Amino acid sequence: MDPTALFSYERHVDSRALRGRTLVVTLGAFGDAGHAQRLVDDHLLNTLENRVVGRLDMDQVHDYTGRRPSITLERDEFAEYDKPEILLHEVTDPSGETFFLLTGPEPSFQWERVASSLRIVVEQLGVERTLVAQSFPAPVPHTRALQVSRFAGDRADITRPHPVPATFRLRAPFTALLTMRLHEAGHTVVGIAVQVPQYLHELEYPDAAISLLRAVGEEGGPLLPAAALKPMAESVRESIAQQVEASPQLQEMVSSLEENVDRMGISGALDDTDVPDAEEIAAEVEKFLQGLDDGDDGAADEGPADGDPGHDAPEA
Repeated sequence: MDPTALFSYERHVDSRALRGRTLVVTLGAFGDAGHAQRLVDDHLLNTLENRVVGRLDMDQVHDYTGRRPSITLERDEFAEYDKPEILLHEVTDPSGETFFLLTGPEPSFQWERVASSLRIVVEQLGVERTLVAQSFPAPVPHTRALQVSRFAGDRADITRPHPVPATFRLRAPFTALLTMRLHEAGHTVVGIAVQVPQYLHELEYPDAAISLLRAVGEEGGPLLPAAALKPMAESVRESIAQQVEASPQLQEMVSSLEENVDRMGISGALDDTDVPDAEEIAAEVEKFLQGLDDGDDGAADEGPADGDPGHDAPEA
């Protein structure tokens, strides 16, 4: 099927006049740990000048019955239908430079056709660097600096390498296929994935969004503001600290995670004799990444079960 028929520019937009060096992609993947992608989207679209310039035909690529949109029933009338959309936004950063932001849910169907369609858009817009921003739950404590893993079609394109510590076989998200297809077509594409504490992955975690915004700039993208997110992040940190202080179970869990990341040398340099080998690191990480291979969405979306050490995990 013709990939050019899948994406359309808005009627009021002259696509020939659109130009931008960077495309930032925040499409859904396995899940949105800490709601990092949604927070990034809301923050950028509410603080920077922007407009919608194009969209994908969702009726061809979205599974409505598998992921039913919400709608409001007001007594005897329907209203506020939450229409799923994959939108391309033209955004102006604080320096006045234009970049593009692709938002929306992960496409359910026609992945190869969607990837081909987006490749054509990248070439039409003159995009030089595509940055895929996402998040995933990981065995890390909230008391340590968040780590941001990097991936790419070609690792040489990564400015600040920080790979996961082993090789894993996972169910692919669309963004992984997009990364491969753009690279095969000769385009530079880098993925940035912030590691969100597993016990907080269902909460809004602004620190994760801040880390993604910072990583976009570190990987050659626009320097994006994050000041508006900092008060929210501070409030969330205080709430988590209070709940951990009130729960011996949470204190024990957090302490164990701190010991693990310190032992791995994630939060500071250690002697070689103290650093576990690749198999030990892989086993620790795989316990959490394994959740990405379960269920229809592939994400570890279920909360701790009753009686588990994480049952008292902080709530929003």
